[in-house]
Amino acid sequence: MHTGVEWRHSPLRKVRSCRRAPFEEGSDEVGLTFAGREDGGVDVGINGTKTCACWHSCMPCGSRIAVHRARELEHVFRIWEKLGNSVVLATFTMRHHRGDKLRNLITAQRSAWKAVTSDRPWNADLHDMGVARFPITTSTGTERMVKGVIRAFECTHGDEHGWHPHFHVFFLVEGVIGEGRAHDAVMPMWSRWLDGLEAHGYTAVAQVDGESAGLDVKVLGTGTAETYGRYPFKLALEAVGGVFKQGRGQDRKGREVGHRHRTPTEIVEHIAVAQAQGTLDDAQGAADLRIWREWSRTANDLRIKQCPIPMRAWFAEKAAELGIEGPLLDDEQDDAEIAAAEVEGSQLGGSLSSRQWAGVVAYEFDTLRAAGRSGGMTAVVAWFDVRRIGFELSRSGEERLAQERGDPHGPLCRNEPVPLSGDG
Repeated sequence: MHTGVEWRHSPLRKVRSCRRAPFEEGSDEVGLTFAGREDGGVDVGINGTKTCACWHSCMPCGSRIAVHRARELEHVFRIWEKLGNSVVLATFTMRHHRGDKLRNLITAQRSAWKAVTSDRPWNADLHDMGVARFPITTSTGTERMVKGVIRAFECTHGDEHGWHPHFHVFFLVEGVIGEGRAHDAVMPMWSRWLDGLEAHGYTAVAQVDGESAGLDVKVLGTGTAETYGRYPFKLALEAVGGVFKQGRGQDRKGREVGHRHRTPTEIVEHIAVAQAQGTLDDAQGAADLRIWREWSRTANDLRIKQCPIPMRAWFAEKAAELGIEGPLLDDEQDDAEIAAAEVEGSQLGGSLSSRQWAGVVAYEFDTLRAAGRSGGMTAVVAWFDVRRIGFELSRSGEERLAQERGDPHGPLCRNEPVPLSGDG
């Protein structure tokens, strides 16, 4: 969670104000949450603050939204597999070069996708593949049928070739389908994709030396629902925390500067590392800030959607009918509700002044989280004590602290708050 980085450097006002103020007007405190870890530490979080629900440019909100949406997509795949059906994944990309503007690339891809979904040939391709259709109820109360297609957006940035936006498209196919038939059904779509790109001066190549390049088609195997449910959300799920272990000179796969392929989330982590090291004003730090700001402005201005599931209600009913547990059985939530929700399994550990949170703690939150992971609630209390910041333990926090000190049934231990500067 890099609230301090985003408050200081995001070009978006809603991100700069995210989690700065209490959710309830007039409240002067926020809550610190914790969840126990198997290694004895605790995962620390914050609650009771207003959130921006910006999936693409706010790490705290984006990671929560991504986890929730990935679980929903996984649930869809498990239900579809249980019904004896198949999922085909096709990835559509394009040639891109360092210096290409992200806005131009996405605009070209949107045009290309519009060409792909041209009505008559599109319907013929879906029919050939055996893609299902689902009844949905619109916001006006009317019913219509939607095609069994879920399109996800993903984007990375490479040191050598710049921005790499692309679409992952999941086709919900009735019955069992082989790789050959799936590939044959997608090829006419690929031809129209090329036409759409060409209209904007871009090109793509399906294969290079026999390996997938601009186009990849595969049939999801049995038991892969979790893997591919997470697949479109790698942007927010893969990088978190890893950069602090290996430094900002590598990406999550260990590739060095000049050869890295990073998600925007990884770039934010590199910025956070540079900020902590005091090196954000060097050439690499300045470049990372430019890249991240371009991403944030473009994703916001173009109103990019990550991975909507238009037939969610149908799958929710089917999940209930088949007794397949998962998030689709819960009421549907929008991004704002997901971002503001409590993290599953967490407890309230204590509270602190909203002024101290916004003025000090949020900017050092990564070190507080690291303390909790390595030393549990004991280290969390010590973190506040060292900085002479008032932190009032809750009942759950007291019990956790007593347990760590080897006296789970003894007197409750309390970290008495230190008076805040200016409070007397």
